[in-house]
Amino acid sequence: MPAAPFTFVRLSYHSGDWDAVDERMPANLLHSLVQYTTVPVDPKEKVVALDSPELFSYPFCYLSGHRLVQFSAAEKK
Repeated sequence: MPAAPFTFVRLSYHSGDWDAVDERMPANLLHSLVQYTTVPVDPKEKVVALDSPELFSYPFCYLSGHRLVQFSAAEKK
């Protein structure tokens, strides 16, 4: 059975600017994984809400922001 591909998952949340990171960073990371490893890689970034149960389907998640981050009650759970 082939391994599931690595997926770059960015977490979104209701406050702040969760998508303000340099847009080249995910692409650079994915490119490096392809170039230097044999890990299967999904070439597309996926955005998952912090309060989504889908979050637990991925072993790697990225969270960033430049302003005050405040999580809702659902996001804290």
